[in-house]
Amino acid sequence: MDAKRRLMLTEPGDTLLLSKSSFEALRRFSDWQELTGMAPTDFTSDTLCSVPLPIYTELSPGERRFSAVTTAAMWHPLFWLPPRVSGEYRLKTGPNGELEPESIALRSVRIALEMTASGLYDPETGTWVDILATVGIDLDNPLDHARVAEWQAGGVDDTLDSIDLDEFLTVKSNPNWAIENSLLLLETFTRAQWAILADSLIELIDEAAHPENGSPADLESVRNATAMAAFLASVHLDAVPTDDEDPADFWDRLEDDARNGVYGDVAAFLAGPVENANGWLYLTRETYWGAIDECQSLAVA
Repeated sequence: MDAKRRLMLTEPGDTLLLSKSSFEALRRFSDWQELTGMAPTDFTSDTLCSVPLPIYTELSPGERRFSAVTTAAMWHPLFWLPPRVSGEYRLKTGPNGELEPESIALRSVRIALEMTASGLYDPETGTWVDILATVGIDLDNPLDHARVAEWQAGGVDDTLDSIDLDEFLTVKSNPNWAIENSLLLLETFTRAQWAILADSLIELIDEAAHPENGSPADLESVRNATAMAAFLASVHLDAVPTDDEDPADFWDRLEDDARNGVYGDVAAFLAGPVENANGWLYLTRETYWGAIDECQSLAVA
């Protein structure tokens, strides 16, 4: 696609499907808020898509969508999705075949597929198409920046009103290809994501417990790393099936122990919270690691 492109959150080589690590997902959640000015209630952040996704709500008469978004971010294609992509699919997933809204996870996979297949996001360069540049608007130009800000505030602008990404996104032979493929891919990609995130949390703890420079581990550093890993696991791995304690309860209890438990030295801490955390994380990684190979072999129709 011959268009101006920009970086935002992603880096060259990043895919939209699957987050690289639990800590990276947390960082992008925070960076998205800072760059867009959006509140956490205005976007979703499921690790199956490596960037947050704006929520498209019903508009009142005369209301402008994303009027509160930082103007400098309005070039991003995620703020210009057509209803077929931005909306919420309703699927016959109820107990008796009733229609239910698609899950956040399913929507995340679906939009990630749409963005990549259309070229609006390019994994090789980690860049997104600047949608405003496609209609001759340059947000680096103060006059154009003011023009977009005025439109966000309710001003009339035929050019901005006419932006339609259907030309990039519509596959005429099968407009529903993304939801169909997402339904097929969701389970495998979910399992693969669990393995990747568990591996990232093992690494987070290990880096504190075994410093690269060979110096002795510091108890406070290991405490902090283990507590952070427990917090992230409670958020990102709470749906992993277990035969015993509920994952969220387990990680909440372990985080409290990591922060407040009485341990006289590093060895005692490693034998307590770290061993407990690693036992759960290693099991999760080993159980679901094969799904990563499955993901690589799956073809999107």
